[in-house]
Amino acid sequence: MTHPGKQRTVLLAVREGHVDPRLLTSAVALCRRLEADLEIQVIAGSGATPPEMETFLGALRGEGLPFSVEVKPSLRRRDLVDYANAHENIAALVIDSREGWEALAQDRSSDPWKRLACPLVTAAAPDKKPV
Repeated sequence: MTHPGKQRTVLLAVREGHVDPRLLTSAVALCRRLEADLEIQVIAGSGATPPEMETFLGALRGEGLPFSVEVKPSLRRRDLVDYANAHENIAALVIDSREGWEALAQDRSSDPWKRLACPLVTAAAPDKKPV
């Protein structure tokens, strides 16, 4: 795949315990539409990629889609927004849902998603209702 100028990247943030096949396939579909690479940031307390992601990562390798994976013990929504805003090649941020990140944020009165400079794509399964 040849891309003019700087390569675009879709940032996928995955929380351990919230790995939904729809989230993963939505991120890949977006990468294809945008002709973008995929950067995956995984929040996992163990420091290892959750087992439920192994099939997905294997499929990415098989398809030859350029991607990277970074596992972090914690990641707040503000951290994601700051990271995406600091990297102009980030074309979109994909998460499972806007809900649930508040437990990871220290300041619950602010909404960092409003400061995000790129599109925010939520890809939770339709049967999952916010709590």
